[in-house]
Amino acid sequence: MRGGMAVLIALSSAGLAQAGAELDHRISLASTMAFDPAAQPAGEAKAEAPKAELSFWEGWKRNVDLGLNGSDGNSQTLNVRVAVGTERKSDRLETKAGISYVVARDDNRTTKSRGEGFVFNNWLFGADSRWGLFGQAKAEYDEFQAWDWRLSGAFGPSYMIIKEENTTLRGRVGVAFSYETGGELQDEKVSPELDLGLDFAHTFKEGHKLFANADYYPSLDEFPAYRAVAQAGYEILLSKENNLVLKLGLQDRYDSTPGVGFRRNDLEYFVTLSFNF
Repeated sequence: MRGGMAVLIALSSAGLAQAGAELDHRISLASTMAFDPAAQPAGEAKAEAPKAELSFWEGWKRNVDLGLNGSDGNSQTLNVRVAVGTERKSDRLETKAGISYVVARDDNRTTKSRGEGFVFNNWLFGADSRWGLFGQAKAEYDEFQAWDWRLSGAFGPSYMIIKEENTTLRGRVGVAFSYETGGELQDEKVSPELDLGLDFAHTFKEGHKLFANADYYPSLDEFPAYRAVAQAGYEILLSKENNLVLKLGLQDRYDSTPGVGFRRNDLEYFVTLSFNF
């Protein structure tokens, strides 16, 4: 009996000693990890740190486009197209902004003088979400319209209809407005509109990209009056080292009520060299 008690006491003491050693080991490991978060127990995977959103001032891409053509002889023509733009994409926000100016002269007579500046934002609901909220603002100058200046803006939801590695198609529906001033206008007012838009892009292979976008602006106070702007083009990477891109495309602006003596359609073709940095 006494021998059995002695054996039981010895086993209990050994078990308590082993448990105490294991407890001391865990306390020591916890203390080490508290002061050194990089320390991990053997066989345990390190948890991945959450991805931080870029600062708004990081990740911008910029471009300068220049197109120039003309002739000199029996007739003198000169066409110049200049554009400067910037773009930034993150998991939460897509931003684009740019300014452009087009001037054309024929026999020392100006036949086109048009400038435009815009800002576009698309707030995304998440990195994997197809939904977002877009907002855009635009200022246009045109010497050969019934107006000299047009200010416009739009805001509403956007949805990525196609979201693949080489192809994207986004739809937009928003409330909008436009305000025209100057020129031959007799009545200046803010006109409420809708903005129904599509943005498409497809990459065939490295350095070859097709793009197109369109906006339809039906008037809300002068139905069935409307405006429409559409653009399509093709980009070819000429030099990867110098980030030099050739752009070919066309842009059409349509106004169902342009004013007396003005055409409804204004179609432009363009060929430019784009320097990206």
